[in-house]
Amino acid sequence: MFCPNCGTKNEDEALFCGNCGTRLVIDVPQETPVQESVEEEPEVTPVQENVPAEPEETPVQENVPVQPQQVFGQQPVQQAQFTGQVSGQQPANKKPARFPKGIIAIVAAGVAVIAAIIIFVCVGKNVTDYKKTAKQYVKAVAECEWNDAYSLINLPDGEFLTKEAFINVHADATGEKVEKMAADDIVSTYSKMPGNKAVKVGYITDSGMQYNDVYLTVANKHYMLFFKKYKVSAENLVVKDVTIKVPKGLTLYINDVIVGDGYKSDASKNGNSSSDEYVIPYLFNGKNNIKVTGEFIEDYTTQLYAAYDEDTFTVGAYNAKYVNSKLEELKTQARTDVDTIINAVQAKKDYSAITDRVCKEEKKNIESVYKNIYDSYNDKYKTVSDLKISKFTASIADTSFRVDSDDGCPMIKVSIKLGYTYKIQYSGSDKANEKNNSNNSAYIYYKYEDGKWNINSMYLGFGFY
Repeated sequence: MFCPNCGTKNEDEALFCGNCGTRLVIDVPQETPVQESVEEEPEVTPVQENVPAEPEETPVQENVPVQPQQVFGQQPVQQAQFTGQVSGQQPANKKPARFPKGIIAIVAAGVAVIAAIIIFVCVGKNVTDYKKTAKQYVKAVAECEWNDAYSLINLPDGEFLTKEAFINVHADATGEKVEKMAADDIVSTYSKMPGNKAVKVGYITDSGMQYNDVYLTVANKHYMLFFKKYKVSAENLVVKDVTIKVPKGLTLYINDVIVGDGYKSDASKNGNSSSDEYVIPYLFNGKNNIKVTGEFIEDYTTQLYAAYDEDTFTVGAYNAKYVNSKLEELKTQARTDVDTIINAVQAKKDYSAITDRVCKEEKKNIESVYKNIYDSYNDKYKTVSDLKISKFTASIADTSFRVDSDDGCPMIKVSIKLGYTYKIQYSGSDKANEKNNSNNSAYIYYKYEDGKWNINSMYLGFGFY
C-alpha cells in the first residue's frame, strides 16, 4: 500500500504511514454499481467538503482519530497532532545537515596540533626537570649504577673521560638500595651563577637517612631546541692539566686510550727533556689506569690517582723491563755491526759505509773510532790481510732500562768478548805472519732513535801489530 500523502510504500495491513503518519485506512465515496450481477448497495449520502464521513464498520482501534474524508483529486489533510507538523512542511525524517569534508579535515588537524603541543610541553618539562635529574643521579651513585650516573654528567670534551674510565674510578664502591627520595633547592655561591642549580637530595637506605648536595648546570645543547636540559656539574668529578712523564721511546696509554704527540709538552717537542711529558686536559678525579709499552720492553701498568689540578705523575726508567727476545735481537745486531765495520775496513771504504748504523748526534765520535781501525789496518808500513772473526760472545751489560743519554732516549750496553785472526807483513820483509787475539774485550752502546737501535758509542779493540 502506498501513502497518498508522501508516496511511501507501507505494509498492506498498516493503519498509518510509517514516514509521515497519514492514516491509510480511510472511507471513500461509494459509486453506484454498474454490473447487474452485483447486489444493490444501499444509497450513500454525498459527502460535503471538509465534513468527516461516518465510519464504516471495520475493525479500528478505539480512540484513534479518523482521517477526514477528502474529495477526489485533493491532497489529503495531514493530522497535526500525530506528526507535529503543519500540512505542507517537509517530512519528519529529513537527514541532518553535513559539513564539507575540507572543514572537517582542518578542524581535525587543528585538534591534532593542539594535542601535539600539549604533549611536547609536558614531555619537555618532565625530561628537563633539574630536581628529577638530581634525584636520578644520587640514586644511580648510591646504588652503583655507574652507566646511568655517567649519562647524567655534563662532562667536558676529553677522550680519556670514557664510560669505562668512570666505572673504573668507582670500581671499589659498594651500593645500597634507595627509597623515598626528595629534592629541594638550596642557596649557594654556585647556584647564584647563571645557568646553575644547587639541590639537596634526601633519601633513605638501610643505613638510615642520607643527604647529598648536587650541583647542576645547563648542558651545552638545549633539549628539543626549546627546553633547558640540566646535567650534573663535572666540577668536582674531573681534574685539569695533569702532567705524565714517561721515558722517551715508549708509548703511553691512559684508560686504554693511546696518548698521541698532540699532548706532548713544549719541552718534549723541543727535545729539552730527558723524558716525554704529556699534559692531559681532563682526567677523572680518582683512579686512572696507566700503561707504558714499547717494542723492546714488557708492558708496564699502574694506576694514577689524580686528585687535583696540575698534578704530576712519573713513570721511571726503573719501572720498565727489557723483553728477553729483544735483548737477543740486539746481541745479534751487535755481531752484524762488527762484521760490517771490519768488512768496510778491509775493502778500504770510508766512513760513509757505516753511517746508517750510527746515531745522528754521534757521527763525528764514531767516525774517529772507525778511522783509527782503518788506519791501523791500512798502514803504509805494513800489509794486513785475511782479517776474520774467530770468536764473538755478546751479553747485555745492564738489563735495567736505561735513559742516561743526554736527550733521554733509551740506551743499552752490549758487552763483547772478541777473538780474531789476521796476517801481517811488514815493509822490507818477504814473509807474512799469522796473528790472533782470542780474548779481546769490546762493547757497543746502542741508543733507541727514530724507531731503531743505532750505535751511540763503541770500543772494538782491534790492533794489528
